[in-house]
Amino acid sequence: MVYLSPSQHGDCLKCYLATPFTDEELKAFKAAFELGACSKFAPLMQLKILHAPEDYLGKSHQYIRAKETEAGNKDPFIVVDDEAKSRGAVWYIDQFAEEDQVDDGEAESRDVVFKILTQTEALAVSHINYAIANSSIGEDLDNCAVDLPLTNDFHQPELNDCGGLDFEQQQWEQDAWVIAEPGEFEESTNPELLNNFSPPPEKVARLKDDVAESIGLVSSWTIPSNAEPIDLEDGTKKEFPEGSVVLQQKYNPEFPWPADSL
Repeated sequence: MVYLSPSQHGDCLKCYLATPFTDEELKAFKAAFELGACSKFAPLMQLKILHAPEDYLGKSHQYIRAKETEAGNKDPFIVVDDEAKSRGAVWYIDQFAEEDQVDDGEAESRDVVFKILTQTEALAVSHINYAIANSSIGEDLDNCAVDLPLTNDFHQPELNDCGGLDFEQQQWEQDAWVIAEPGEFEESTNPELLNNFSPPPEKVARLKDDVAESIGLVSSWTIPSNAEPIDLEDGTKKEFPEGSVVLQQKYNPEFPWPADSL
């Protein structure tokens, strides 16, 4: 049987609702986040949605950041206030400016909080980009027509939307690494297929269509590698028959994946 590693749910950030939501509005908010986070099958991150404490209501983002830090939460967090809700977005609240950011003209002072108003669907991808230093809040604010140095009362004319990323299409581009046993995959040495890779490999392989469909994947040609035993979460080791291979396939977002809650 094909081994598909359990999904890792990514970072879990607090999300404070600082404005009223009806049940339908909250459902729509979750759906928008889950679309961008690929929550059904390969979650990029999670949210812990909370009503904002009474002390946070009507307070500045820098006040909330300071309180979170005092309470031991040094991670970024999310705030949905009136402005964010009305624009289909969330505030991604990061950290107070560092001295070098002030010296470089990115922030007015160290009292400034780096934050960005982000399209709800774009939250997960944006968070990952910041976490791996693929981009920065400062760079994205510049792309959103925000003037630097940053102040705490800045206006953001444009939402951060990851450059207009198509989040429906993104669902089809999520990688799934599987281990397939002999009989579950097919191989080819067709030059037309090999030349799709650089440098061309000796052979390519993919899951058989029916096998891929049965576990919610899309079969596509890839470069196989030999499967090795893996350590499971319960401390045991899983062995695979001789000739088993590791394949990089894609998730099928239209598969009836089990419901996953935030």
